[in-house]
Formats: sequence, C-alpha cells, structure tokens
Amino acid sequence: WAVCNDSLNTYLDTKEPNYFMGPTLYNSDPSNGNTVNAAGDPCGPADECFLLHSDMLHEAPGCIGLAHDPETATAFGNVYWAFDTTGDRTDGQLVRFDFQQPHGPGSMDHNFASVRRYPEVKLRRGPPGVHAGMVVHPGRRLLFIAVPGNGTVLAVDADSGAFARTAREEYPIFSSRLPSFEYSVWECAAVRIFAHGLDTPSGLALSHDGERLFVAEHATGKIVAFEVASGAVLDVTATEFASIGGLAVSALSRYLYFVDRDTNTLNRMTPTGPCPTPYVGRASPAFAQAYEAAAADVGVFDLAPKRACTVDPVVPDAALFDQVHDDTGYASNDTDVQGAARMDADAALLANRTDCAPDSELNFDALLLGGFYCHVCLPGTGGHDQGATCDPGGTCANVQWRGFTCDNHFVVDTAGGVVALFAADGSPLDPGEVVLRYGVTYRFTVKTQAKMAAYGGGGEGLALRGNGCGCAATGPLLITPTRSAVPDGSIRLCSAEGGCAEDGVGTIRLLMDKDGASDGPVEEEGPWVVVGTVANKDVDGKTAGTSSGGGRLVAASFLAVLFAVSYILM
Repeated sequence: WAVCNDSLNTYLDTKEPNYFMGPTLYNSDPSNGNTVNAAGDPCGPADECFLLHSDMLHEAPGCIGLAHDPETATAFGNVYWAFDTTGDRTDGQLVRFDFQQPHGPGSMDHNFASVRRYPEVKLRRGPPGVHAGMVVHPGRRLLFIAVPGNGTVLAVDADSGAFARTAREEYPIFSSRLPSFEYSVWECAAVRIFAHGLDTPSGLALSHDGERLFVAEHATGKIVAFEVASGAVLDVTATEFASIGGLAVSALSRYLYFVDRDTNTLNRMTPTGPCPTPYVGRASPAFAQAYEAAAADVGVFDLAPKRACTVDPVVPDAALFDQVHDDTGYASNDTDVQGAARMDADAALLANRTDCAPDSELNFDALLLGGFYCHVCLPGTGGHDQGATCDPGGTCANVQWRGFTCDNHFVVDTAGGVVALFAADGSPLDPGEVVLRYGVTYRFTVKTQAKMAAYGGGGEGLALRGNGCGCAATGPLLITPTRSAVPDGSIRLCSAEGGCAEDGVGTIRLLMDKDGASDGPVEEEGPWVVVGTVANKDVDGKTAGTSSGGGRLVAASFLAVLFAVSYILM
C-alpha cells in the first residue's frame, strides 16, 4: 500500500520548497524486516514500533489523491496513479508511478522504476485540505478522478496514451539519473468528463460489483451514486457532515465508509431497512447484452468517442542522464553526505551545522541521508523539535543512520533475575542517579511479562490519566508527575501484585527534582498525568485504561515519510 502527501517539502515551513516529494510505498508483512524501535533496533513486543517504508519516488509534490492500479501486466503489481497539483506550475497533472522493484527497508536504490506524466490530463485542486479521490475500475480499465477545483469527475482509459519524450528536461526533479529509471511524458491518453456540476467532489469508491460509483461532495456533505455504465445519477444521500474526504467500500461487509475532516471521524453508511426503490440499471438490457458480447469478442473497451491523436516520440538527449541536482533531493554530488557505500563517514561533519535558516545552503534532505534523525536544524511535529518524536519534555540524541534516543525514555527489564532500570540505548542505570522533573512525560518500556506499576514515595498506588491502574506489562508505562500529585519527591516502580511499601529488591525508586521548576510542557490536565491514588492495583488488567500488550505502531514519517526512523535511506 502507498500514501502521498500535499507537501512541497518545506520541512514544516522552515526551508524553501524544493519540490522533492511523492508517493511512499509500504509493506505490512511483518517478515519484511520493516519495523524498528526509535534507536533503529528490531522492534520487540514491548517497544513503540516505527514502520519503515519500502520505497519512495519524488515526482509528485502537492499530491492530494492516490489510487492503486489492479493491473496484471507488470511483474510486481506496484502501479499507482497520483493527482499532482504542482504539475507544470500552472495546471495539475496525472502521474503514473510504477515502483517496479521496491528497494525495501534500509536502501535508497531508485534505479528501477517508471514514472509517466500525462500533461494533457489537466487537474485542478480545490480549497486547501480537500482530498481528490481516485479509483481504478478493474474490469473496464477506467481511472476515475475527482477534480475538486472543476466540480467534475474524469474517466481516463488507464491503458491509453503513448511515450512522447523524456520528462527530465521539462521536469528536472526526479529520483534517479540512470537510464533504467524511466521518467517520461505520455500523450494521447483517452480522457472524458464522466460527471460535472458537482460541488467540490472529493472521495470516490466503487461498489463491490463495480456497477456504481459513489462520489462525495466535500462542501455539501452529500454522497452521489452514479451508474458506471450510463453515467446516470441513481441516488443522492445527504449526511450531517460538511467536510467529507475519502470513501471506501468494505470488501467483506460491502458497507460504504467515509472520513470527515472537521469532526475527525470515520463513519459508516448502514442500511436501515429494505430499499423502497431497488437499483435498476439505466442502460437498456439490449445495450448491456451487446456491450458484454463485444467485450467478450475484443476485450475491455470504452464507448467514449476517440479523438484522433498521433504521438511523434522524441529520442532523449543522453546528457540528461548525467544530470545531478545540487539543491534538491539526494544531493548525490555531496561527498559529505554519501559515497558509493551510501553511508559516508564524512556525513558526521553535518552534526555541527547550525545554518538552519530557510535560505541557508544546508540541505535538510542531505541531513536525513547523512543519518540525522535528531538535529538542531530539523523541525518536529506535535510540539517536538530537532525532528525526533520524544514524549513531551524530552530531548533527543541522534544515533546516526539508525534512529534516536530520548532522555525521558527508560527501559524496565530483568537483569540476573532482578528488575532493573536501563537507558533507551540499553545501557544499565543506577536509579539513585536518575532525577525526574515535574511536568515531563516519562516513558518506561516495561519488557517484563509481570505487570509493573507506579507508586508514590509512601507506597501508595498512583492512578494516571489514561491508565487507571498506573501499570503496564510488555508495553509502555507513561507517567507525567506533577508537583501537586507527587509532593513527596519520589516515584517507585514495583510489581503490581507485590506492592511497593519499602525499597528493596524489585523496587526502582526515582527521585523528583523537588527544588526545580515545573518546566515540563504538560499541564495538570495533560495525558498520563498523576491524578490520584488507588488502593489496590488491578493485577488482572481489568481496570480501564491499563497499558498492556505492546507499544503503538507509528508510520515512520515526517512530512510524509521523510522521517522513516532508522534507515531513512530512500
């Protein structure tokens, strides 16, 4: 599966756009070696896991729509169609991506891929944040595209068009300079308007049998059902929502699902009873029979009129395959970033760079490819800085070419049969030398199967917002101590079953910085804050909010998968 992003690669508006962005491919097979923890080590059952991408191509910045093509002609089945809003900087364009042989986790080889631009299929985006649905009809080989800015749905013959010329000269930002990477302009694609007069069409979905096309109107919250064969409107359903995005039909239940941006919800259309007016095809039975007979005779075809179009292909200039980009993308002529081995030791020279201004010479793509996932110049999301995703109040440290660690992340495991405390990188710690700050969220990755729990300095059990029992096993225990809830100056981690009245074997006692300011970013109402005490820890895990059973899985992404933690190499 793949995702794409409406981004010009500005690093959250901290750099000038370099337009080096496009769809990213993932492989969910756990045997693919594609999950790691923050430090870049194989992800264990207790860790917060990061999903590494399998490939990424960079020819469609500002992408607001993406669809997989279920074609059977290619060897690997990794063909996707993208709605590229940047196009030629005047009109958006349709782009076809064939990842061919994905490089897999830990590589950045893009030498075997195919990218085709269709400038004659002009696309226009809608208001900011509006999705453009795309879907391929597997039988008719039609690609349907919602065009929010024009109020239309286009139908493109997915197998039409022909090579016209290389795209490297007109569109000089691309993933690989080698001839095995095809980057071309295709012309004479068969395209027609399937539906018009729609109010900001967004999500698209085909019914399970492919006979109906559902179109969401982002601005009105209506969902319109069209008959694919005739293009006739079959039904219009009004919803209570006003910002519908993507649509999908479940292959199992056949229900229609949609997401709504403003309410941040996933919703399902559920039949409340038998349909009073069952669906009847608008095309006559005789027409349907004739079409089926013709399709059986000549194969899949489209009844739309074909325009006369001839492509006069141009042989590309061989010099275009020697092109190297200095200011965008991989900056592959910069030996301080990468050599033939892809991991040049001289990349360590980038660690001390502080020229972070938007117009500085420092290429942030080069930082990532130099193995920096925590760097003073890199921005972050959700209040984080330096690129990493530490919990609130934490500071990251880079682990070059692998990932990062956070100073507010600890590991609880057994050593010699005794529960012990470790740093995020696995080095043992003396709990007596660890001092916690109020207002900072601390992550304790509990690797023991026996449940560990948080206690106050006096042995009282602590209840946490979001984790009523304040306990965890084989998973994360997150704690945000506040001065009002933990006034005695210490927190203990002990067995949830045995209690924690006294310090001793199996007890990890951590001191609070009682004299320090509450300089953490989390308010009293924030997540994982200590909210009170519990008389008895629920060792059976029945308390609502118990954190158990492994950490969360995070798609390793920053600005659309630029921050694939560990092996950012694309």
